[in-house]
Amino acid sequence: MEWIAAVGTIVIVGIVLALLEWTGKKLQMQPETIRKWIHIAVGHWVFLALAWMEHWYVAITPLLFFTLINWITLKRGTGRMNQVERVSYGTVYYPMALALLVLFFFEQEPMALVAGSMVLAWGDGLAALVGKRFGKTFYTRGKIRRSFEGSIAMFLASFLVLTVTFLLYEEPAWLAVSYGFLLANIAALIEAVSYRDTDNLLIPLTIGALVAFAL
Repeated sequence: MEWIAAVGTIVIVGIVLALLEWTGKKLQMQPETIRKWIHIAVGHWVFLALAWMEHWYVAITPLLFFTLINWITLKRGTGRMNQVERVSYGTVYYPMALALLVLFFFEQEPMALVAGSMVLAWGDGLAALVGKRFGKTFYTRGKIRRSFEGSIAMFLASFLVLTVTFLLYEEPAWLAVSYGFLLANIAALIEAVSYRDTDNLLIPLTIGALVAFAL
């Protein structure tokens, strides 16, 4: 049954991707905007995995599948989410990062898996959307330009999803808020200084590790 559930999650994610691509096309969204809404939506796959699967080697299979598919579509340039200004390996790093989270934390530390996934989905996703829509004050690191508005969105979204995650796992409120605040700052800092799309790897793995070893 677990393997059937794994295939089911692939189907569900595929349907979500198709719907978001179709909606984005109908609304004439820019490819980068579509990519970030997909970025946010796909992170919630972890809840399906935790509800339907028991073993890490089953849960990791859909992620390896999407890593391969995303790499192929990136190389072919298919899908509006790949029609961006520069070649972006973020769509490959994303399922790869989730696969590593599953490998390390799925069976023993599910809270770390959820925390890392939600910060990647909502924090990093909203940082890009807010920065693109409202960014007015920018800073650069080499050729990479980011906005302070996007970094603030990264911090606030990360703080919210981390605090909610800790509370759902019945951590004390004072710890949920204080540790959520600390980790949100770390996530925002990583997003600010990371090179290109490496934040899709660094953010969830760092947050997941800190949650696993500190809580």
